[in-house]
Amino acid sequence: MQEPSDATLVAQAQAELPYRTAAFEALMQRYGARIRQLARRFAASDADAEDLAQEVMLKVFFELPRFRAEAAFTTWLWRVTANVCFDYQRRLDARPASVPLDDEDTPEPIDPRDPIAAVQASVDAQRLLRQLTPEDRLVVLLRLLVGLEFTEIAAATGHGLSAVKMRYVRALEKLRATSMANDAARVT
Repeated sequence: MQEPSDATLVAQAQAELPYRTAAFEALMQRYGARIRQLARRFAASDADAEDLAQEVMLKVFFELPRFRAEAAFTTWLWRVTANVCFDYQRRLDARPASVPLDDEDTPEPIDPRDPIAAVQASVDAQRLLRQLTPEDRLVVLLRLLVGLEFTEIAAATGHGLSAVKMRYVRALEKLRATSMANDAARVT
């Protein structure tokens, strides 16, 4: 049996919410894992990531009846997700600064086949991503983690296609340069 399209589920959810939630739940099952993954890359902790994902789902729940389908549901969903992540970043930036990590916290290179190494690599990736602006981080995550095309990212973020491509290239260059600088610091 073929799964219903996003448009079908959205129309059903718009007609049924808030009394019946089956169509909404189907949409969240379809996209919930990717929302959580994106939130994990944006948040300072797993608890914050789960809160962000829940906030996105609640916003979608309450705003879906007013969704006008001028764009694809996924475009709108990633726009909602982006706004929630940006709001979180603004709240985080408004907090007093914490003590920065010193050079002793820089991890040593480890064997990638080691399960602990996978966790460490994830932590390193998180640190690298935090070097990017929230907007650049979102573009990189939507492209690499969620797998969106540049046109979809442009629609979701409200930026032009060329601006999205430029942000992506510059962000990757910054990540590469930061990673190389970190590797050089480890060697010395």
